[in-house]
Parts: sequence; C-alpha cells; structure tokens
Amino acid sequence: MRIALPGTQALLMHQALAAVLHAIHGVHFEEQIGVGNAALKALLDGLQAWVDACEYDSKGVIVVRDALGNPIGKFEQEFSPVQIRALRNSLEVAMLDLGQDEFFTVTGFSLAEGKQLLDVLNATLLGPLHLNHETDFVSH
Repeated sequence: MRIALPGTQALLMHQALAAVLHAIHGVHFEEQIGVGNAALKALLDGLQAWVDACEYDSKGVIVVRDALGNPIGKFEQEFSPVQIRALRNSLEVAMLDLGQDEFFTVTGFSLAEGKQLLDVLNATLLGPLHLNHETDFVSH
C-alpha cells in the first residue's frame, strides 16, 4: 500500500514514532503497536532518512527535493498493512498517552493534527474494502 503524506504530516508521524520509542515508558510494542521494538525502529529510521534529506523554507516548512533538485513537499513510500497499522497505532498511543499539552510539546503538533493523520492512516487501511459510508452498515 502506498502512502503519500504532506511534509508536515510525515514530520508528525516521525515525531510520534520517536515519542513512542524514546519518550513514552511502558509501551508493550507487540500488544499495543502490533510490531516489535526493532520493527518500529526500522520505520522510524525510514522517516528519519526522509527528515534528514529535507530542507526548510523561510517559514520553517519542509521542502523535499527530488534527484533533480525540484521541490517535492511530500513523503511517499510503500508500506505493508502491518506497517501502516503500526504507524497508526503508534500515533494513537502517543496521542492518548501524552494528551493535548504534552503531545504538542513533544511533537510540535496539536491533537487535532494528529487526528487528521490518524484519519488518513485509517482510510488507507480501510480503502481496499471500498466502503461507502452512506450505505454500508452492519446489522445484528
């Protein structure tokens, strides 16, 4: 599954992963995130490489450049459903554990921005189901 995130959402994902790995104590990786510590670190390393390659404009907005030096402005990568679920779960753990004020302090983003990214990741995971939210429902 291919994920394409605007630069700011990719940076938020990076910050949330870093928080789960380094700032939040007592995370049960397999149970809460869905992958082990090493697998989550590998996801962070991929985002870290992207962050390291970024430039910033005069307003502090990330400017990503391709091999020709043209600004790209987004992060795109293929992930397995397990990896996307780990990204999603990491973001959720960071949001729930840190709360509004600390989440902003640690990541530089608001919980509302976190929720927007959570919605993107959820939609990516559910996209192959082709759900039409207006007509599909579950009845018991």
